[in-house]
Amino acid sequence: MNFTTTHEGLINSEEKRRIEECLIMGRLADDGPGLPSTGIEQGRAVSLTTFAGPDKVIFYIKSLSEEPFLLMEKLGKRNEEVFVTFDNRNKTYLDRFKYFTLNDEEKVEFLRSHFINKPILFKPKLTYGNQERYHYNLEMQFVETEPFTLEDSYFTIPHVKKGLPHNRFEKAMIEGKPIELPSYNHGLELPEFIICDKYLYRLEDDAFEKYPINDNLYLCKKPSSVKRIDIPSKEEFKQLTFKEVSFVPYSTKMDFNDLPGQTITELNKAEEQRVKKSERVNKDNKANKINEDNSKSRTNSNVSNNIAENEFIAWLHYLAEKNNLVYESHDLINFHTSMKTARFSILGGMSGTGKSKLARVYADALGLEEGKNLLFIPVSPSFTEPSDVLGFLNPQTGLYLESETGLISFLVEAKKKPRQLHMVVFDEMNLGQVEHYFSPFISLLEGEEDERILRLFSKNHFSHHPDLKEIKIGSNVLFVGTANFDETTKDFSNRMLDRSNVILLEKKRFIEAKKEEEKAAQNILEYQNKTLSSLEDPNPVSKDNFLSWINKESGLSSLEDDELIVLDKLHEEISNFDSQTGVSFRIAKSIGHYLENIPKDEDGYDLFSRELAFDYQIKQRILTKIRGHRDQIENLVGFIDEEENYRDGRIGHILPEEDNQFFISRRYLKQKAKELMRNGYTM
Repeated sequence: MNFTTTHEGLINSEEKRRIEECLIMGRLADDGPGLPSTGIEQGRAVSLTTFAGPDKVIFYIKSLSEEPFLLMEKLGKRNEEVFVTFDNRNKTYLDRFKYFTLNDEEKVEFLRSHFINKPILFKPKLTYGNQERYHYNLEMQFVETEPFTLEDSYFTIPHVKKGLPHNRFEKAMIEGKPIELPSYNHGLELPEFIICDKYLYRLEDDAFEKYPINDNLYLCKKPSSVKRIDIPSKEEFKQLTFKEVSFVPYSTKMDFNDLPGQTITELNKAEEQRVKKSERVNKDNKANKINEDNSKSRTNSNVSNNIAENEFIAWLHYLAEKNNLVYESHDLINFHTSMKTARFSILGGMSGTGKSKLARVYADALGLEEGKNLLFIPVSPSFTEPSDVLGFLNPQTGLYLESETGLISFLVEAKKKPRQLHMVVFDEMNLGQVEHYFSPFISLLEGEEDERILRLFSKNHFSHHPDLKEIKIGSNVLFVGTANFDETTKDFSNRMLDRSNVILLEKKRFIEAKKEEEKAAQNILEYQNKTLSSLEDPNPVSKDNFLSWINKESGLSSLEDDELIVLDKLHEEISNFDSQTGVSFRIAKSIGHYLENIPKDEDGYDLFSRELAFDYQIKQRILTKIRGHRDQIENLVGFIDEEENYRDGRIGHILPEEDNQFFISRRYLKQKAKELMRNGYTM
């Protein structure tokens, strides 16, 4: 059987890239006469090759799910034709089994037994050979090692971007705005189902079309042909999920078509009627509540100059893209929500991920200017005590000698202009011993506004600067730090972490970053031409404006019962490991405060789901405190087995993998488990 196609000119580079980004589910091919004759053993799915190079063993994969339609349309590939790969081209996967220590015959036997009846997720790779034909190679992405019953065929259900609430997804479809399906591109046929939040959406009568600007964007042209249905039970919905795509047995497809549901236009009309009725009944109460919760801080301010929070976030996105910051949309929203609800936020991550730049972009979005109401303090390893950042009083002369950081002058100026926002950035703050030089601020972070008074020297001391004895730090001053976590830096104390949101920024894969840059260029152009053009040069955000975005803290009542149960379980397990760590009431209330302050769009829908927000908070407020040596915390964090699969520890059992609900926290646990395996400890 010929498994290649002639004529290189049949597809262009864009079509080739589109094909190679599609995710396919397959299995090891059956032995038989229909297989290509490349291996020494004819008709075997795994065989040694006669090649002189490093590719010793060849094996064939049969696809079980939809293939890119261009393979058939442009290259004439038939579905029964297999994909081919070699052992040497899958080193990353096979190394974990000590595969390359085996002899040739042992390698063949290992692959035949290892891949049998296992789902293999892969991306096609087209190579143009010496015989002027395309070869259908592949790049393995994932192999399911847990017990799995394979069926003959599967259909693909893409997920929308993780964390997008279903009501915003439905709104985007109704308004004809682009929908992003991160792991499903234009190389595949239009989807028949989409998963968002906890719902399954059935697309009928060509409801969607491909959006030409980006290969992962789609438009809904017939909202009345999209039905929302509840996701079936686990017994009915036997899917294999990887990233933002699920593979479901074809045998269940007809059952899904028979499931009852409502069109999103019907649901939208019902929601509009509910909102209108609620507005009529509660109009006066709602107005009073808005005044009580959000307008106290606006007294005597020019409200007409205020910017809405959703407009500010759109402006922040624009500036981030303009400054080539390659972050997920949710990362920016998470950072902003942390800045609203935590007294101190720390941007962490490896060097070069843009932590300092993000802090500057956020300040720029607020309309702050360095040298005026923005202060950057480069922290030195020599910082060991408060005087290094604040200065000190000379008791002999009565003169206060300010530190070169200029922090005192900055805070005095902020005190004089209480309606103007100010921001202090401690850059690379854990190069010095944070617990020592930052100690006056750690105490201040837990106090209410009237209690946040920085005392520089005793009132009994004589000074020519009596106004510097006490400096009140108002709610118009924001604090943020940046930090690396490696052998050159100091650890943050639990006391510090208790009062901070530690936002660990992760580097994207370069290929993903390239796509984001291409999309950003288009977004910037679109923004400048038509979208939010009124915000080209917004007014600076005042303190009152910023505070109007914050709902007041309401304690544990802001947390749902199932969230409190998770926090209780986490506390029990962590405190068993270290009685001084755990989940304090301060942390629990802070998490609730964060969840109550998820930014909303212009229609009042959360910009990301509460589920995602809770996941972020578990990672940022709780898991960052778990540090130590392997023998101390491996049972808590989990471990990497001999096949390099992550195995749950006690925390992993509390944050189950099913439904991908805690994917951020679990990814962080897996990272810590790898550090334990590699270094014997984790920071």
